[in-house]
Amino acid sequence: MDLVDISHFSPEEQAALNYHRQNLLGGTGLRHKDGSMTTFMGSVIDTDKGSMILPTYWGGAVRSVPDAMRFAIKSGINFPTYPTTEDALAAEKRMHDIMEQDTTMFRKGK
Repeated sequence: MDLVDISHFSPEEQAALNYHRQNLLGGTGLRHKDGSMTTFMGSVIDTDKGSMILPTYWGGAVRSVPDAMRFAIKSGINFPTYPTTEDALAAEKRMHDIMEQDTTMFRKGK
């Protein structure tokens, strides 16, 4: 299945998008009664390095931010961090648009 090209995203953004894709294609996304699916559920959190986009969806469930941070550290994935919250929110929107397109293509491909 062809998914949206993400080569123009930073390596960290690509890692976040690939995390979403692993859940989407691996059947580990959370399917809702209305037909929607959760594969990432991002949260912007402040760290000592800036504002990070952190997925709170791990292991089949939506987690609290502290639990999600533990899962993220254990995963070894370097999730994207930005100088400001505004930058992180703008990036989250760009990535969410790709995730929505991926999910639509996935549904059509099944």
